[in-house]
Amino acid sequence: MPIIHDPDLADVLMSASADDMGLLIDVITDSGKGRISLSSSVCRHLMAAKDKGSDESAGAIVAEELTRFGGNSLVNLFRGGSGVPYRELLADVAGHVGAKNKASASCAEMEMAIITKVFAQSLARMSEEDRGTLFESLGGLAYRPGMGPGALAALLASLGSSGLTSYNVAAVVASATMSSLVGRGVVLAGSSTLGRGLAVLAGPGGWAITGIWTAFDLASPAYRVTVPCVIQIGHMRQKMLLKSTCPGCHAVVAAGANFCGKCGIHLGA
Repeated sequence: MPIIHDPDLADVLMSASADDMGLLIDVITDSGKGRISLSSSVCRHLMAAKDKGSDESAGAIVAEELTRFGGNSLVNLFRGGSGVPYRELLADVAGHVGAKNKASASCAEMEMAIITKVFAQSLARMSEEDRGTLFESLGGLAYRPGMGPGALAALLASLGSSGLTSYNVAAVVASATMSSLVGRGVVLAGSSTLGRGLAVLAGPGGWAITGIWTAFDLASPAYRVTVPCVIQIGHMRQKMLLKSTCPGCHAVVAAGANFCGKCGIHLGA
């Protein structure tokens, strides 16, 4: 049975939905067109697995190929072709996009720092009305009209490494990213309000996410894979950490929460 050896990828990939894995496969394979550093046999295997709904074998290959993209060919040669550890890939992506990164940070913290950096880059491109709509859809972030860059930075820095608001931010950023790159977004779990935020980020009158990619210089073939994949995996990890849904409104709620953050229903016994 195929095994994902990297402990920082194993749980999140093995618990992923077919839709989420399909998005990763599309990024890695360039929607089936293939990439120079990706063998045609691997590309065919991944696309076939995507069509069937993905499986453990596909998860292992996604992990392997992603970590290969994370290292240069010389490093991979000395590693026996196995790529770099996911934490090392995360640190590289964080440095590339200018996200804060502490050596002691967890993978969830590093992923959210990267996602928050992408999110923050978009705010300067938005009208005040769009900002208000976006923050209202996210919930949990006390946005005030007219907040300057410093206040916005402090607000975003208040995001934790998990929780409903962190999930919401990761979900809309990942969905806008995937929509831009592969033509479809993530499935937004249980919240119609997130759709309004996504419309600001990815809609024709909202955030031009392709301009953000220009700012992050994705000219390197490796970064065209690793940056969006890290964003998607960050969203998948946040969803994994939020396993419960509200029986009343079906919004995603934090495991162990007593009340739904959306409708207020009591979740306890």
